[in-house]
Amino acid sequence: MKKIILVLGLAFSINFSANASKYKLTDVQLEQNFKVSQEVSFEEMYSADLTALNLSGSKMSASSSQTRTGYLLRSFFCGSIALHRYYMGTEKNYMWALYFCVPVVGEVAGFVDFFWVLFDKDAMSKYSNNDKYLVFLD
Repeated sequence: MKKIILVLGLAFSINFSANASKYKLTDVQLEQNFKVSQEVSFEEMYSADLTALNLSGSKMSASSSQTRTGYLLRSFFCGSIALHRYYMGTEKNYMWALYFCVPVVGEVAGFVDFFWVLFDKDAMSKYSNNDKYLVFLD
């Protein structure tokens, strides 16, 4: 087995070194590429997006831009750290700790939150600005 791995590694390195010469740039080619390139900055690309964001505080404010799809995606992928709750306007700063530090309850709560909103269209309105840990029990 060791010999096979050694032979495959040797074949890979020979193939890599043989093809590496195709992708070399000379100094002249490099300077030409820099002359033709266009300068891009973060401010130009995202200035409109940054002004639209509410950057005044660390809390996510509840607004009309909250969508069911956005909630479901956050709940499915990050339900165990309560990201979906902050998306809906929860103002308790320790909510993520409740979900994250109590692994079984946090996972179950995120799981139930996801499926409750998935199957009941009115359930999402109950999460808006609600600071209770288990909303679905009310």
